[in-house]
Amino acid sequence: MDRKFQIGEIARFFDISASTLRYWEDKGVLHPGKKSENQYREYTIEDLMTISDVIFYKNLGLQLKEICGMEASTPKQHQELFAEKIVELKRQQEMLTRRMKKLRYHMQAVEMLEMLKAQPYQETDIDTDCVVSFDLIERDKLCRYIENPYLYTRVQDSQSLPQEQRGITVSADMSSSFPESSILWQKQSARYITFLMKEEVTTGFPNDLPEHLVYIQETYRTGAIISRFLLCAQENGKTYDFYKTFVEIQ
Repeated sequence: MDRKFQIGEIARFFDISASTLRYWEDKGVLHPGKKSENQYREYTIEDLMTISDVIFYKNLGLQLKEICGMEASTPKQHQELFAEKIVELKRQQEMLTRRMKKLRYHMQAVEMLEMLKAQPYQETDIDTDCVVSFDLIERDKLCRYIENPYLYTRVQDSQSLPQEQRGITVSADMSSSFPESSILWQKQSARYITFLMKEEVTTGFPNDLPEHLVYIQETYRTGAIISRFLLCAQENGKTYDFYKTFVEIQ
């Protein structure tokens, strides 16, 4: 006599819940028998094979309604379905790659913040070629910012700090695609000192840029100021926008 299995045994054997097995039955994937005296489900060896196949196909990303039709499908229909799944997986893979890239940007921003705290006022080359104006209603530029917030850049001059301009950084080869009137700053042969600038997210948005400038100007004449956004975070109970700031020195 063929052995029969109860739903609890099957659930433990496949490490899936009994409710999942009942759901598959409701959707027509499984057809277990039932004892006449108590209507308890009984699963056969054939049912174990069916469940194994369902798990196999689900691991391939197939939906239950697709699995239900597998046995009635021709080899060509199998091939077409699997080809669709490969395309779908490639899209998911691309999405995950973009998501990982964004997470790495954020991790790098945190690492940069800590490095600037530990080593302020280092002379370094500036890491942007061109800054163009940025208005939040400009969809293309907004999408660039969403992909990488570090592109958001503020442009100032040491002699006129309040006249701040806000833009987004672009590569040198892309600068020609923007009208000249939108270019706020372009990289020149100059020396720069970098430090961490923080701006409190509160009324008036006070920042510590003037304090940094006073210190640097004890040694150098200063020119353009380029501040690139790192992240918004709390420090000592206050919320700040943190920027990697470059000051042109002579």
